Amino acid sequence: MSKLNAVATLLIRSPLLWGGAISFCFFAMIHGGVITDVNVVRYLAGHWVEYVEVVMFCVGLSALLLMVADFARQRRHVGRQWLEPIPEGGQNPADAPALAAVLDTAADEGGPAASGYLVRRLREAVDLVVRTGSADSLEDHLKYLSDLDAARAAQNYGLVRFVIWAIPIMGFLGTVIGITVAIACLSPTQLENISGVVAGLGTAFDTTATALGLSMVLMFMQFIIDRYEQSLLAEVDSAAWAALAGRFQSLAGDGGATLAVARLSETVSRSSARLLEAQEQSWRSLERTAAGNLSKVLDDAGRTLNQSLSQSLDGTLAKWSDSLVAAHESLISRREDRWTQAAESLAAAVRGLEHHHGSIADQTALLGKVVEATRDIATLERSLDANLNTLATTGRFDETLATLAAAVQLLAARAGDVTGESRRIELQPARRVGKVA
Repeated sequence: MSKLNAVATLLIRSPLLWGGAISFCFFAMIHGGVITDVNVVRYLAGHWVEYVEVVMFCVGLSALLLMVADFARQRRHVGRQWLEPIPEGGQNPADAPALAAVLDTAADEGGPAASGYLVRRLREAVDLVVRTGSADSLEDHLKYLSDLDAARAAQNYGLVRFVIWAIPIMGFLGTVIGITVAIACLSPTQLENISGVVAGLGTAFDTTATALGLSMVLMFMQFIIDRYEQSLLAEVDSAAWAALAGRFQSLAGDGGATLAVARLSETVSRSSARLLEAQEQSWRSLERTAAGNLSKVLDDAGRTLNQSLSQSLDGTLAKWSDSLVAAHESLISRREDRWTQAAESLAAAVRGLEHHHGSIADQTALLGKVVEATRDIATLERSLDANLNTLATTGRFDETLATLAAAVQLLAARAGDVTGESRRIELQPARRVGKVA
């Protein structure tokens, strides 16, 4: 994955890629009708040589712009404090590996700015102290690193210098091609038609003018960016000198005794470090052994506890199971008793309903008899009405009263028979009383 990121970063920072993209967009705008200026089309897209010149100019311009962006990013991080402040009395050169580790961590976390001039110079200077164990030649090494960065800065403009050199060459090539075309169009028999000669000469001069103009623009931009980079290098020199000059204690000027003592102390410290490392390893092995034994004891205790818990849980669950079975059986028996009682209650209710149904049937029959008696009474009433009419006609009132008394007694007797439950009611048709002659 890191290789893929490196390739992607290389492509993103490639002047060839950006220059090709910019030139493609420019020619697409010309051919698409966005740019229609006659002079632009004539001097920048009139001949294939001009196409090549524009592409080379875009590549050089992309290289300069990428350099400007990198310098601006580095300048924003020049004032950052990459190392801790210099302690009073300076640091021991033996502390240089710790400083190198700090710079490596900062380089890993700092992004693109950590690969600039300042961080690289600090790392190389501290690396000298780490390798030699002394800081006596650190100042001279800082001057050497400054000259080395200046040389590297000059080498960064190699592609731009090549483009600035190649663009006029391409212009001269277009001039040669144009003059060749013009000479080829000359003919002693066709001196009147000089349009081909003029076109060839126009191509020759246009390509040369374009090449000279583009190369001048690139040279001016290179001059400005070079000055900007030189000011950046001056700031880097100051920052590196302020961060490292006087940081480490010097061991020179005492006949080598201090150096020998420093070497001896360094040896003792390294031996102590190895002893501490060995003791740490022994402690770690002892810790691993103790951890293994403790893990074994805990495993045994866990298995014992698991077995005891399993046995107790099995007994408890068996008791609960028996009690649940007994409760279930008791519940079933109670349910059956309740169903039996409910069935008996239902049978008694059915018998009561049957008895009530018989009573209702008897009452219905009695009501039928009452209805029949009511019919007979109605018939008798009609007969009485007829007799009364007859009496009223004949004038025999006494006989009529006697007849009515007999009828009343007869009705009373019959009414008494109807109210009795065990007697049968039989209604006889009333005799009509004949008309009195």
